[in-house]
Amino acid sequence: MERKRKRVASVELREKEGRLVIRWQDGHESRFALAQLRKDCPCAVCREARSEIGLQQSSEQGLNLIDGVASTATATARKYDYVGRYGLRITWADGHDTGIYTFEALRKLDELQRSCQDE
Repeated sequence: MERKRKRVASVELREKEGRLVIRWQDGHESRFALAQLRKDCPCAVCREARSEIGLQQSSEQGLNLIDGVASTATATARKYDYVGRYGLRITWADGHDTGIYTFEALRKLDELQRSCQDE
């Protein structure tokens, strides 16, 4: 049951809205802002850059934040490709395409976003 819940029925890239929309087999629909997905790119290079920036800022502010330069990376997506049956690779307008967004992580992110909206 848990496995079926996270299976994807369809994916749609809505460039004009700046959103990625995923419809799940359980009927749920998730909407993700492309800017947030780009900012949270899961590739090793971006994760390391966030970690380094976070370490610098955490010592200054006690927070793990991305700086202005990193957060202004293009959030325009050219396309997406399925990676097996477990995730997506988004090709961003600047050519960056090494991050794999797993469906499990995307579903958890959606649940987190919804819980924050409910508070």
